[in-house]
Amino acid sequence: MKIKFLSVILCSFATAIIVSSCLSSDEKNIEYSSDDTIHAFAIDTIYGENYAFTIDNANNKIYNVDSLPVSSDTIINKVLIKTLTVSGYVTSADTLFNVADSLDLSKTMEKPLELTVHSADGKYTRKYSVEVRRHKQDPDSLNWNKMTDSFSAGEITGTQKSVVLNNRIWTYGSYSVAFSASVNDGKSWTKSAVTGLPADTKMHSLMVFGSKIFAATQSGKLFYSENGTSWSEWTALSGHVVALTAAFPNSLAAVVEANGKNLFAISDNALTSWQTGLEVPAAFPLENISTTVFTSRTQMTTAFIAGKSTTKTTPWFSFDGLEWSDSETTSSYALPAMTSPHIMRYSNKFYAFGGDFSALYVSEEGIVWKPAETKTLLPSQFKGRQNCSAVVDANNYIWIMWSKAAGATDEVWRGRINKLGFIINND
Repeated sequence: MKIKFLSVILCSFATAIIVSSCLSSDEKNIEYSSDDTIHAFAIDTIYGENYAFTIDNANNKIYNVDSLPVSSDTIINKVLIKTLTVSGYVTSADTLFNVADSLDLSKTMEKPLELTVHSADGKYTRKYSVEVRRHKQDPDSLNWNKMTDSFSAGEITGTQKSVVLNNRIWTYGSYSVAFSASVNDGKSWTKSAVTGLPADTKMHSLMVFGSKIFAATQSGKLFYSENGTSWSEWTALSGHVVALTAAFPNSLAAVVEANGKNLFAISDNALTSWQTGLEVPAAFPLENISTTVFTSRTQMTTAFIAGKSTTKTTPWFSFDGLEWSDSETTSSYALPAMTSPHIMRYSNKFYAFGGDFSALYVSEEGIVWKPAETKTLLPSQFKGRQNCSAVVDANNYIWIMWSKAAGATDEVWRGRINKLGFIINND
């Protein structure tokens, strides 16, 4: 219970000081501190965890940098302040503050708790605002939003490929037309005529390296664009390209034909020549390739890909683009067959989807796969659909662009695991 009748208590406190000083004129005067700051603040544990609080004396604010779990509202609505260190005493709403009382701190994000610190000498006061920050969203949930019902006005009806270049999503349904939108919007799409791409372009081969989009053709040529619309042949590497496999930080990886054999290859940084490696195994995917490049826990740049499959989808990985290894596993833990798989390294895990889009599959190391848990599901509207493309932008949003089909529009959806969008406050 908070102690009331503060004026009576303070008068008694003052009287005690006066009487004490008069007991002996020989005693020295006691000097009380003029310190009116809070030196330490802590609340009881939340789910067994301690959450540190920052005391900002410059702005008279107290808050936790790491937000409490979204479900902690049922705990902090009746919680104890286990540490409150001051030189004098503390009041709240003209009442002496008692740390033995439990408090409702669940609403302090909207209306902070006001505490007033009184110095021991009674000359100074300082008002503090206490805010207990709590996540309003489950940090581990994948939240989806539909951005538009029709990004291509129904023009894209079949297979498509999307890439992100200069913070714009570029989606191609053919070699002659592209649709683009800013990653900061996603609702307003622009149709653009594409020039310079030949009719035999393998649209599924589109890949961004550096500041350019690259594409391979059926005739083995390599084309590039710096703006998404105007394309030209990259003659230095052109002529024998079978497939583009990955964009490493300093080189472009591919499969090239030489002396009647398909070989793994890697370009130099200037994209002037190919260095060839091992012969490509028959099981290696060459169509509908989806690639993700990431830095492993051992700080190795790693490419991870999957492609068209009729039995089961087996991802492959490489550290240099010249040698690739499959991540074969038993059928019960493998990815199901997908003609156009989408694979990504996201939130420190591997995610994959495709096929009938009934599930989002997740793997810790890219070997054992299982359907994602309830917090990271695909929207139910995806099930049974076909023909889409997907990208991940720099803000950790997953974008999925759908082709128009019978009973379904060319929608655009955007999703993100909530914690990847949380702003870390280092104030």
